[in-house]
Amino acid sequence: MKKILLAGIALFFCVTVSFAQTTYGLKGGLNVASVRIPDNQVDPMLGVHVGGFVSAPISDRFALQPELLYSQQGYNTQKYDYRFHYLNLPLIFKGTISGGLHAQVGPQFGVLLRANRTEGKTSKDITETVSRFDSALALGLGYDLSSLQFSARYTLGLTDTDETADRGFNGFTNNVFQLSLGVRL
Repeated sequence: MKKILLAGIALFFCVTVSFAQTTYGLKGGLNVASVRIPDNQVDPMLGVHVGGFVSAPISDRFALQPELLYSQQGYNTQKYDYRFHYLNLPLIFKGTISGGLHAQVGPQFGVLLRANRTEGKTSKDITETVSRFDSALALGLGYDLSSLQFSARYTLGLTDTDETADRGFNGFTNNVFQLSLGVRL
């Protein structure tokens, strides 16, 4: 997983120097995050994401847009609130549908920065019980308008986040719906 993340970061920087019409920008927005837990009902958690992006056109209809985002994720149960802090690297392939409207698809790789479990006003660090690396498939729609980017994206988790369980399948996967506003610089 470390090799994949390093390769993604290298691609991020290579794209910035490879294309003449490359644009840079900042983005942020709202996360509605949850974790899929088999046979359990959990409630979503609201969070934010913020970071930067590089958009490099491949042709007049396609572009590659790697991003580097800080992302708050997690979920709520009746007793506890679980909050995960990630540094995510989505490698988004954008395909123009019409005008500024485009579809987004690509892998996302994440590194856990910190994880907390809160009950009332008491918070406990649970970073050691959560997998340090996360992977997901990102799907979405966006609209580019002048120097602004609007997007709605869903990331479907592929990696089991529970480091302590030995289930042999991807049981605790992050699932996040994001609404974003970006500004090209």
